[in-house]
Amino acid sequence: MKPKSCRQCKTKFIPDRPLQMVCSFMCSVEYTKANQAKKAKKDWVKEKAERKEKITTLSEWKGLLQEVINGIVRLIDKDMGCIATGTKTGKMNAGHYISRGSNDTIRFNLHNIHLQSEHSNSFNSGDTIRYQDGVVRMYGKDYLELLNSLKSTKPINLTIETIKDKIIIAKLIRKELIELGNRYTSAERIQLRHDLNNRIGIYI
Repeated sequence: MKPKSCRQCKTKFIPDRPLQMVCSFMCSVEYTKANQAKKAKKDWVKEKAERKEKITTLSEWKGLLQEVINGIVRLIDKDMGCIATGTKTGKMNAGHYISRGSNDTIRFNLHNIHLQSEHSNSFNSGDTIRYQDGVVRMYGKDYLELLNSLKSTKPINLTIETIKDKIIIAKLIRKELIELGNRYTSAERIQLRHDLNNRIGIYI
């Protein structure tokens, strides 16, 4: 038999049988204890995650999906600056044209979300007038009409299981956009929003 390194104490030893992993009875005891401890820790981490998932509310699941959707928006609008002010400095948010508070149904619609500075989005209450001006300047009046038409979207009742599925799809899209690293024209950004909305499958 060829020499092996003991899985527990790491010293070299000549095994008595092919599958022997430790050099002595004491090392065998300690190795078994260590493996049991690792398994117990792994089982606890899994159980804790399952418990957390069970107590996560519908509202919290929506928040998790929103986070990924917002990340997609930042990648679509990469280097475009604030939709309302045009600034490219400072912290940027994914700003909703029609706020989540006024219409929760379209909160995940990519047409309804554009890169917006935190000052414009948070401190100027969405900066609606300048947001509209920015949409017209960047995409034209027809696109602004499309955004306004989103208000008539029929209510959608998303279940937790549906949201979980959408998170998986959205994360995959976000990963693909990161890997591409592209910058898009105005027309491409509109089309990309349309295509990705369909791919996520909330708004057909």
